[in-house]
Amino acid sequence: MLFIFDWDGTLADSREQIVESMQATIDGLNWPTRTDQECADMIGLGLQQTAEALFPAMDSADYQTFAAHYSAHYVRLKDNHGATRFFPDALETLAELKSRGHALAVATGKSRRGLDRLLVSDGLEAMFVASRTADQTASKPDPMMLQQLLDETGTQLADAVMIGDTSYDLEMAQRIGMASIGVDWGMHSVECLAAYAPVSILSGFDQLVFWASDQEKRRADEGKP
Repeated sequence: MLFIFDWDGTLADSREQIVESMQATIDGLNWPTRTDQECADMIGLGLQQTAEALFPAMDSADYQTFAAHYSAHYVRLKDNHGATRFFPDALETLAELKSRGHALAVATGKSRRGLDRLLVSDGLEAMFVASRTADQTASKPDPMMLQQLLDETGTQLADAVMIGDTSYDLEMAQRIGMASIGVDWGMHSVECLAAYAPVSILSGFDQLVFWASDQEKRRADEGKP
């Protein structure tokens, strides 16, 4: 199967850094204040979509300014904090799924440059067979990035699953007819995620390994590779 992971809030515990970067950007540009929760609710969207949602009266040049300032703040914070803080068992689960022959991919609201920087610094370039970022394609919840990942990897829709912590992730999967799995440790509530009919909502990464085992058994019974 192809397991497609969101990054922030699903694999990486990055809420604090993202919100701090957003607030520093807003303060530095002297824009109207937004609460930490308002900023956190945007995590998962592309930077332009985030700026549009937080400041709908701004124009396109303002959104580009927001994105540039945010990126600079985030890079400085990341350099200060060092290695990415992953959720418990995230890396072990990725390795286990890969060892079982599953393909792994990333679908994220990050920029291409930002994701590549993290994959290199965290030594994960070889972990994923493909990835899509919000500046390469349409931002979540548009399902374009999922379709592109299916096309790139030659995977059938029924052989892929999207794993994420926000409604944007699960809505994206729902709109393309892909199975999805929510996680309860991220940005959006379990009740919010449940509205998009995921096949499961995890409370720990170990449960994803069990789910994968069930799928392997089912596929074996059906004679599928």
